[in-house]
Amino acid sequence: MADHKVRRLSALLGVAAIGLSGVLGASVAQAAEAPSYGNINPNATGSLTVHKYLHQTGGAVGDPTGATTGTFTNPVADVVFTVYPLKKSDGSALDLSVPANWDGLATATPGAGCTAPAGYTLGAGIAMPKTDATGLATLPLKVGAYQVCETAAPANIVDRSAPFIVTIPMPNKNQWIYDVNAFPKNGAGQIEKKIDPQLNTGLGSVVTFPVTAPVPTSSDPWTGFAIRDTLDARLTPVTAAATKVTVDGVALDPTFYTIAVAGQQVTMNFTPAGLAWLNQGPNAQAGKKITVAFAGTITSVGNGTINNTAQLWTNNPGFDSTVRPPLPSNEVKTNWGSLDVLKRAAGSTGSEGLLQGATFEVYNATAPYAADCSTATATGAPISVNGKTSFTSDASGVISIAGLFVSDSVNPVVNATKRCYVLKETAAPAGYVLPANPNTGIAVKAGQTTTADNPEIVNTKQGVPSLPMTGANGQIVLITAGVAAVAVAFGLVLMKRRREAAHTE
Repeated sequence: MADHKVRRLSALLGVAAIGLSGVLGASVAQAAEAPSYGNINPNATGSLTVHKYLHQTGGAVGDPTGATTGTFTNPVADVVFTVYPLKKSDGSALDLSVPANWDGLATATPGAGCTAPAGYTLGAGIAMPKTDATGLATLPLKVGAYQVCETAAPANIVDRSAPFIVTIPMPNKNQWIYDVNAFPKNGAGQIEKKIDPQLNTGLGSVVTFPVTAPVPTSSDPWTGFAIRDTLDARLTPVTAAATKVTVDGVALDPTFYTIAVAGQQVTMNFTPAGLAWLNQGPNAQAGKKITVAFAGTITSVGNGTINNTAQLWTNNPGFDSTVRPPLPSNEVKTNWGSLDVLKRAAGSTGSEGLLQGATFEVYNATAPYAADCSTATATGAPISVNGKTSFTSDASGVISIAGLFVSDSVNPVVNATKRCYVLKETAAPAGYVLPANPNTGIAVKAGQTTTADNPEIVNTKQGVPSLPMTGANGQIVLITAGVAAVAVAFGLVLMKRRREAAHTE
């Protein structure tokens, strides 16, 4: 049961992360209660430490203990956060020593404008000190659940951090942390990139990267909202008309945005009509998820791994990173490989007996991530690779297929290093016959083109009629026939002589 509670509260951390940067710093608060694995100490006094930065472009990460990696820049001073005790709907205290009171926290989400989550109320707010020149502020807190909101900021801060929920203590790696570190950023700080499952698996297929950014809460009118993706050179962006934009899964009014394709850079930018929609009422659209399905046609494999990130630009219509840097998404990867297989005559080795002119098709495997690809079975239609579905062995006996999907960093099996395919021989070279089983299970590895790790595919020669009078059996026939002919001739001579003798008598 204890592990169950920790897992549920860990989900709460994911909710809180909506308003957090994921960038954590060393706490300046002295721990009143060391991290522990046991029961919660209801009499302990912990603390909340916030560190305020602009959106970061690096990959720094950390955890609620204050352990960090990476370098953080652009701290923001003079920001005030207010901490509100989270209470029950009837206004009574939320006692965390009661197991049932933890149950709703995993799904508790602050309301718009720092209102209480559904089913809860807020107690009197406690203002934290202003963040100092390093962006740091700390407040001692008793054991309990709290909603934290950014309530004051300098004039140059256009959008404030989204409210988040914190508990004292918080679970972290099966421990209770009483001194919690968090870095809420300006704005919601959310942009998530995914990869659609790769249905077409040959070079020339389209790879789609959906990018989702919830509309942040903003105290000032919106002056700009854009999502930008710069595709790898191995991807040719699809047309602007083919780039889909949705809000909460429904097509967004096309008058609200434009799509611009400039080389590898694709930008979805809100129009004046779209900004007017964003500015309807006080944050009427806050939390709605804008998704742009960036996509590109893969034209080459290169090292086999194609990385991709996107950017969220808010209230920066000039796209000037010195005014406000964009918020980068997480990085995703799509992995591809090529395939070279040798075709040879049965019984040959080395450079001898390599066969030109055998034709093949390639198919997906029913179990693409099986440990052993040699037993793979084909499924579906032949795969198109650069518009071709038939591949012929060259003068060196090599069947070359340049570009097959292996895996990605989002969909199972995440970042698999190989994927099973099936080669089907459809025509043997002249003078040879197809194998009894024309299908060969094969492994395609990310970024690799090799024949050494794959089975060689062999053909046997066609059967033809035997030449007459050849071989051991033919010699026996000749000898037997010759003996019979001599015997017949000898008999005929004897008969003639007997007739002549009878006539003279």
